[in-house]
Formats: sequence, C-alpha cells, structure tokens
Amino acid sequence: MIIYNLTEQMLHKLLMETIEEGYDNQMEERERLLDYYEGVNLEHDLKQYFDSESLSAIPPMYINLVRNIISRRALVYQQQPVRFNDKYNDVIGDFDSFMKQFEQLTYLLGTEALYTHWDESEKKLKYRPIHFFVPFFKPNEDEPFAIMYQAESQLQARSEDAQYMFWSKDTEDMEGKHFMISSRGKITSIVDGDRNPYGDVIPFNIGHRHLYTRDFFREGASDLVDGMRSINIMLTELALHGRFQLGQPVFTGLDTEQRITMGQDKALVLPEGANFSYATPNANVQAMIDSTKYMVDSIAQANNVRINWTNKGQESGLSKKMSEIDLQDALRSDIEQIYRPFEKQQFRIAQRICEVSGGIQLGDQFSIDFTEREVPMSSDEEIKYYDWAFANNLETRKSYLRKKNPDLQDSEIEGIVEQIDSEAPQEANETQSIIDRIGKQVG
Repeated sequence: MIIYNLTEQMLHKLLMETIEEGYDNQMEERERLLDYYEGVNLEHDLKQYFDSESLSAIPPMYINLVRNIISRRALVYQQQPVRFNDKYNDVIGDFDSFMKQFEQLTYLLGTEALYTHWDESEKKLKYRPIHFFVPFFKPNEDEPFAIMYQAESQLQARSEDAQYMFWSKDTEDMEGKHFMISSRGKITSIVDGDRNPYGDVIPFNIGHRHLYTRDFFREGASDLVDGMRSINIMLTELALHGRFQLGQPVFTGLDTEQRITMGQDKALVLPEGANFSYATPNANVQAMIDSTKYMVDSIAQANNVRINWTNKGQESGLSKKMSEIDLQDALRSDIEQIYRPFEKQQFRIAQRICEVSGGIQLGDQFSIDFTEREVPMSSDEEIKYYDWAFANNLETRKSYLRKKNPDLQDSEIEGIVEQIDSEAPQEANETQSIIDRIGKQVG
C-alpha cells in the first residue's frame, strides 16, 4: 500500500480502508500454505475433489511432504553462524533456533516478517514471526516505512472488532507512530503520544525467499503445496481402486425401489428377469504408482531435494555430496543474497531496541560467518572429492585449509600453499594426492 498523504487523519482513514478491503485476501492463501506445512485440515482440502459417496467407502488418503521437503531445502541455519560482536551475542537469546523455523516459514510463504522486542525480565531480545501483515510504502520506495498486523492470534478468523497493531518510522511528513486500531476505527494507545520510541526504525525485519522482482510479497511454496494436493488425490484414487478391486456389484432388471441385501452369509435371491454381475476395474495400478512417484520426484527436484526410493545400502558421503551440487549452490545464493543482508539489518534493529529499551550500547562493529553445510565423508571419499573439486575449480586449496583448520590466519594459509608449491615429487611416477600433501602441513 502506497501512502502519498501522511497526515494523521488520512492515515487513520487509510488503515480502515486497508482492514476492510485487503487483509482477508492475503490470509486465505497463507493459511492454506500453513495448513500443509503443519499437516492440518488436509482431509477437508481433499474432500472437495471427491463426492461424498466415494469417500463413504474409504477415508481420504494423504501424505504430507511439505514440511519435510522444506526442512531439507532451508538449510542456512542448520548450523549456527558465528557473529562477531560480543555484546550482541550476550543479548541475542535463542535467535539461532528461532531462525531455523523462520527460514522455513519464509521459504513456505515467500515473504515473512520478524518482530523483535526487548524482554526486560530476561534482559534479552525476543522474537515473533508475523505471517499476516500489511506493509505501507512511500512513493518510489521498495522497503516499507510502516507495518500493520493483527494483534490477536494470527490464525484465527477476523472478528467484528479485531485489533491491529500499527508501527511506522519517522518520515519527513510525520513522526513515527505506534498504536493499536480496531476494525471499528477505535485507537488504543500503547505508548505516550502514540509515538514510535525507536524513531526512524521499526522493529520489523522482512525475510524474502528470493530477491525483488516485481512484487514485495514473493511467491511462496504454492507449487509444492499444489503438487502435494495432486499426489493426495492420486493416493485416494488408488485407495478407491483397491477398495473395489473385487468388483462393483451390478444389477439389471430391478425396480429402483427394490433393495437387495448382500453378504458372505446371505443367499442372494433375485426377482425373475433380474441379473447380477461384478464389474471389475481395469486400471493399471503400477502405472498409477509410477505416476505418483514421478510427481513426488518432480516437486522435490524443483526444490533442490532428492528422494531415495531404494534401500540398497547407505549412500556414500562422496556420492551424496556430488549429487547435492545444485543444493549447495542454492544455499550459497541464499546466504549471500538473502540472509547476510538480513542479518546486517537485524543487527541495526537490535542496536536501536537495545539502546532505547535496554540501555545497552552494542557498538557499530558487526560481521557474520555462515558455516557451510558439510556431508560426512570417509578419508578416501574426502580425497576423491577434493581432487575432483580442485580439478573442476569448485574448491581451492585455501578454502580447503580454512575448513580443515578455521583457526589458521590468512598469512599461515598463504605460507602452507607456498610450501606445497615449492615441494617437488620425490619420483617422476609419484601420484600422491594433494590432500595428503596438505595434511602433512596442517597435521
């Protein structure tokens, strides 16, 4: 929502129009995505594709791989990153564990808001994900200067007198505001003067699934959820086929009002001229199963995830690492394009909150190192992988040394590489792995 006139009167009028016109539309699609992520209301969603008589024979059949696939794709915070600011680390609280879920929710919904506040009793920062919110923008700006969200439970339907929280930052037109407004237009004060205590900062950090294209709200995992729905439809159809595998009773020559009682312990007596038979289904069950597996593979691969359908022993670490090249590339992109800027913005927000609400100065220095996901490998697998990675310019000797010994300084790494380069093979036919040669140096 773009705001051109930021007078207080116009602001309240705009908030009322936003509540009446746009809030519920956003909630409907996001609730559907969250239902599949949490595994709730799936039966209700499936029933709309079958008539009641079909589902009287069997219950709807469904599986839910949405959370599983997303958890295997959203891996930036699988291992805790290292943040370089001791004062910040002292007040950050359970931020890393929170971010594991936040990353998954961002991947699911496309765009997610993180609300940060100060807990005076614990002297720590606390966090809350905001699934349903309305951003407000100044003309020609891509980042919101204001946020409104429902104050009650985010998943409950909007009541006739629902309460909404509003935050805005200081602008040239008006000082930042913080208050609660009902769907009836009643303003409830939260702080003196309804002024945002953080001035030109609002306590919200926005996470996006990918970089900005055309819309502020990015596309979420609708394709994953839609694919999962189609798979569940096929599973239910398979169950119906199994239910009627023995055949569907067919009567001819009967009056529509006549009832025939059937059962293993009952003799079937038909009126004169009536006939009875079974119509057996001729569907190709294996083809249906193969189609279902293909759909599962397709939606998994679209999210850089592989499904292993076999039980032919444990996959080697090397094989797994080689097969996850696309996933590793996607994770590196997520780190550099999405979550490194997100972490820097989160630190700026924390600076202001800690200063105003906690009386703590965090300083200006902040940097973060994300730990790259590692697949366990044996010594032989590690040698084979890195020899291949060096040959294909996917790794360097310096990057390998940093992983093997994070305590090494850049100067030490340079010295080791120079020493390796200066060493000549003892014999012309020597084929010693470069990994072995590096290993001698790092010990």
